[in-house]
Amino acid sequence: MLDLGRLRALYAVSVHGSVGAAATALGYTPSAVSQQIAKLERETRTTLLERSGRGVRLTDEARQLCDTARQ
Repeated sequence: MLDLGRLRALYAVSVHGSVGAAATALGYTPSAVSQQIAKLERETRTTLLERSGRGVRLTDEARQLCDTARQ
């Protein structure tokens, strides 16, 4: 079973558009959100965020996971 806190971090990134904004919304540091996403990537054995420069983009798998988490 996936950790709800990690799913919440991923969902916050999808809603707010960046790790930094998600961290602010959740009351975490950007590093803590990144660590939660990294752990979730290891648990799911898939890449969830594509890093590009200073930003990130959700992969298709991450979008599916966010849709499931939202429901």
